[in-house]
Amino acid sequence: MISMIRDLDDLKTFVFVVQERNFTQVALKLGITKAAVAKRIQGLEKVWNTQLFYRNTRKVIPTRDADLIYPKVLTVLESVKDLENSFTSKDELEGLLRVTCVSSMANNFISEITQKFQEKNPKITIQLIVTDSLLDLMEESIDIGIRVGMEVPSGLIGLELFANRISLVVSPEYERTHPKIVSPEDLKSHNLLYLDLHKELRFSGTNLSLGEVTGKRNFLSNDASSLVQMGLKGKGVLIRSFWDIDEHVEKGNLVPILNDYPLENFGKVWVVHPNHRAPSKRVMVFRNFLESECGFRFNQ
Repeated sequence: MISMIRDLDDLKTFVFVVQERNFTQVALKLGITKAAVAKRIQGLEKVWNTQLFYRNTRKVIPTRDADLIYPKVLTVLESVKDLENSFTSKDELEGLLRVTCVSSMANNFISEITQKFQEKNPKITIQLIVTDSLLDLMEESIDIGIRVGMEVPSGLIGLELFANRISLVVSPEYERTHPKIVSPEDLKSHNLLYLDLHKELRFSGTNLSLGEVTGKRNFLSNDASSLVQMGLKGKGVLIRSFWDIDEHVEKGNLVPILNDYPLENFGKVWVVHPNHRAPSKRVMVFRNFLESECGFRFNQ
């Protein structure tokens, strides 16, 4: 649909209307009349054969179709900007990067890394999409995803960041007030806090899986942060990815246990991007920056 449009100003106008929700503000920003803004939007609606906005006297509200089209239009405009920059001698990166990851990663290291990247590249805008749902990067026009898995999903290009080690920890209070844990079998008498997807992981040097030593679980959740909070409060043995709890371990709020019987890794952490188009320079620079920062933090 977008290929039928001959004027990129129409696309820029559409983006501004989505962002501003006001034709008058967009007209002032573009230096054109309000009627010209309306005409451009009407032209897009005719080309795409769909209504893009609901209008009332005070504001403009994007329709569902507009919300779906918006990230794709951003990608087109960013691609044009990349093309223009390739013909100049500019070395400074600029433009939008859409990045997605789960909330626990965002809170523990991705937000900090993106902040450092922007300090080095102040003209880069990063949109961090934090969700525990597995988004389709191509469908959602997302540049970079940080994923956990055994291998890179089909249709994506991936770079390994680090192994996803799983740690067993307890609070100091829990360690003082509960029977000592010296082997995986001892876990059967303890309350265990873990995500169901880790249930089949095996303990090194044994034939036992985490599920096989689970005798009690009085708190189940698909939210990792909730499990961490229960572990910090001494409500059981916490089993989590090391990057989600290392800061608490360093501060002494959590104590590692069963060091002689570590759980096998739950895959690896990857940075991935779609392979259907050549990645922009800013995508590749950000990907390499992620690799460097994660290597420094987690692979020492």
